[in-house]
Amino acid sequence: MKKIIGLFIILGVIGVTFWQRANDEERMHADDYLQLGIEHGVAGKHEDAIEAFKKAIQENPNYSSAYLSLGNAYGNTGRYKESIAAYKEGIQIDPRHPEVPQMEMNIASIAHKMNDKKTAVLYSQKAIQSFTDRNNLAGVTQAASQLRMIEKNTP
Repeated sequence: MKKIIGLFIILGVIGVTFWQRANDEERMHADDYLQLGIEHGVAGKHEDAIEAFKKAIQENPNYSSAYLSLGNAYGNTGRYKESIAAYKEGIQIDPRHPEVPQMEMNIASIAHKMNDKKTAVLYSQKAIQSFTDRNNLAGVTQAASQLRMIEKNTP
């Protein structure tokens, strides 16, 4: 009887171990959620994209690319304050991330849409500096062009 009970215990432990491994393999990771969110965004399913990007951030709170994508998705739904907050969080997490200048450009663009010239100018200038720091002349040109447009088109 003790042998049978011992056998059941061993089989139970083995079963739980295999179940945990299978569960871990099926679990989505931050990159998976980011890709899923991008696919939803391309399909125009922006609310689903937002949820996927939030899950990516939940899996990896330091995932700057997920914050950029979340900011984009919020912007696509007209939720501009949330969009700016997502970009700022991504910048704060990793100020040296290659996508920081794009996040700064996006903040400037949204601030301009919201008639917040001060923020729009500030983040255009930050983008110029970030692109300069990265030796990205095309980015500097793009950010400078955006700054000129903001200064010209804002009362």
